[in-house]
Amino acid sequence: MAEFVPAVGNILSLIERRDWVRLERSLAPDVHWTTAVEEHLHGPAEVIACLRDDPVPGPPAYHDVDERGRLVRWVDKMG
Repeated sequence: MAEFVPAVGNILSLIERRDWVRLERSLAPDVHWTTAVEEHLHGPAEVIACLRDDPVPGPPAYHDVDERGRLVRWVDKMG
């Protein structure tokens, strides 16, 4: 994960470890996650519910974090 920016590496590591509690704390309450098939997920509960059953995503095409370092926006690479 070292080749990714810290925020992305942290998120991917938490998903890989299936550490849903820490992942939830790393997501902003209003997180917006767009999957590779262009499904739009809003809020930590919806994001985590989707990630539980899917393989670990690759690094995003775009991401944004808030001033507290929590993930606000994630856009998977399409295709």
